[in-house]
Amino acid sequence: MDASPLRIDGSRGNWDAIEELWLAGELTDDEFEDHFIDDVIVEAIGEGTDRWEFPGASYSVEVR
Repeated sequence: MDASPLRIDGSRGNWDAIEELWLAGELTDDEFEDHFIDDVIVEAIGEGTDRWEFPGASYSVEVR
């Protein structure tokens, strides 16, 4: 495989909103996705990621 993984470990993310919703029993898939993107991924790799491109036939993304 000729690819380099984009690794996001979540250690710099803010998990508070996700945890609060989880503990309240109100964490839906949509809520998780919204908060994970905004509070974890953006915190790890920064704003403006919508314009990132991954040219080539294959790449891998690994979220730990």
